[in-house]
Amino acid sequence: MSRMAASLRSVAVFYVLAFSISWLIEIPQTAASRGLLHLQFPGIVGFLSPLAPMLAALIVSVGEGGWAEAGQLLSRLLRWRAAPWWWVAVLLGFPALALVAIGLAFLATAHAPDFSNSYIHSVFPQFPRNLSPWLLVPPFLLYSIITSIPEEVGWRGFALPRLQARAGPVYVSLVVGALWALWHLPTFFDPRAVQSGISFPLFLAGTLSGSILFTWVFNRTGGSLLMVAVLHSSFNATDVFLPLLPQVTGTELQLVLYLAVITLVAAIVAASGRLRTT
Repeated sequence: MSRMAASLRSVAVFYVLAFSISWLIEIPQTAASRGLLHLQFPGIVGFLSPLAPMLAALIVSVGEGGWAEAGQLLSRLLRWRAAPWWWVAVLLGFPALALVAIGLAFLATAHAPDFSNSYIHSVFPQFPRNLSPWLLVPPFLLYSIITSIPEEVGWRGFALPRLQARAGPVYVSLVVGALWALWHLPTFFDPRAVQSGISFPLFLAGTLSGSILFTWVFNRTGGSLLMVAVLHSSFNATDVFLPLLPQVTGTELQLVLYLAVITLVAAIVAASGRLRTT
């Protein structure tokens, strides 16, 4: 077997493991949430599914090159040195694009956005309504970074470099983005998950265009998993804190415009030829 074929085989095994581990947890949870399965799952079980991509990546890495290979993969989490503007981009890029979309929605409807109303109240229902939800930004970002790291170790740390050795970054970004969306599929049937209030085609559009921007950051920062984990966290926080989701706004307009803006930026980045590694 050629080295290229072996690399593709390892990526295929990785995805099978990542999906299997995660869905074996999420599908029974979803069935229980809909009353189709009469089981009570401990709260900690919900935190296990996001670990699946990292666990799968480590299993395949150890099988390929032993613990040294796994250590090399995890060492990407320690790569934090980058130009200051990259840190500004990963922290504020998605919120800035969302504000553009919200502004366009205001121009189209003349309906002023309510920035005090956000999905964060559904994430933390116990948080007092008389306090500003913006107080939750730091703890949410920290929580989201911690839960995003296992995903990014798999998607961008393991799969992306191996696939990029075979094909161009735009095509690979779309493949990784599509599989990233599909991995979330069980959550669309769980009424407790944020995805249950979003149509899958819109979610897929977000992961496809977003994946191009994730590849851009990963490739141009020397393969830093820390930076793409922070970007992932900012991506999540933007949806949660700003009035974008249909569950909050009562319409898909803001979300559609946001995804259109992300897609436009992703297309510009892809067309510029800046997706490749430095």
